[in-house]
Amino acid sequence: MKTSILGDFFFKIRSFTPIPFIIALLYFASPTWISVSIGILFIVIGELIRVWAVGYAGGTTRATALGAARDLVTTGPYSYVRNPLYLGNLLLSLGITIFSNVLWLIPVLIIGYFIQYLPIISVEEKYLLDSCGNVYQKYKSHIPRFLPHFRSYHNQSHHDFSWSRAFKSERRTLTAIISVIGMILVSNLV
Repeated sequence: MKTSILGDFFFKIRSFTPIPFIIALLYFASPTWISVSIGILFIVIGELIRVWAVGYAGGTTRATALGAARDLVTTGPYSYVRNPLYLGNLLLSLGITIFSNVLWLIPVLIIGYFIQYLPIISVEEKYLLDSCGNVYQKYKSHIPRFLPHFRSYHNQSHHDFSWSRAFKSERRTLTAIISVIGMILVSNLV
């Protein structure tokens, strides 16, 4: 029950939880060419995973309540990992942290990430099990939560990839990434 309440709470506020972290990054940022180069690599990989995922799942991934998804997506990145968006978020966040060269925040980021996302994932998994039953149970038993394996799911759904759906959904994320990188760079010029 507590996990459900916590998961619902974090699900609803997940767009706002990075704000204190971003403030700390801006305050302590001291990027170097090396940190920027490595950070950009993580950011690009994280965002490409997100674009790939929302190209299949669409904008319902931005919902603040469960039940908005079209149906169970088991193709594209979802055929390798159950939570590609959360994996992309982690890589993006690591990238921004590395970019800003505030490496001592990496353990804080990882701990905070799992404190926030494990309850969310538990609530989502319960919802998917209730709404999709054996189809989800079979998918869940073959596909890992976070660390992708390199054998695709054998019973993929018939969802299609759409660049327009991907970019429509990712506009906010791309704007946030560019804004945070810009603020980090500007704060270090002042």
